[in-house]
Amino acid sequence: MTSPTHESPSAPLHPPTARPGGEPSGTPARPASWLSKIGWLVLIWGGSVSALGLVSLALRRFMQAAGLTP
Repeated sequence: MTSPTHESPSAPLHPPTARPGGEPSGTPARPASWLSKIGWLVLIWGGSVSALGLVSLALRRFMQAAGLTP
């Protein structure tokens, strides 16, 4: 049984690719604006609150079906 050959550790895993703007991928990306960050925060918070509400509604329905709540 032969062992697989490995590339040297200094070789990149993937060849460099260009971004849509034509910039090489080694350049840092432009930081997101504060409005974008706040938007994502609100979106994730709203989604988590909605999910928690749906779970509590489902539990309430199961408890009502079992006769545990009026």
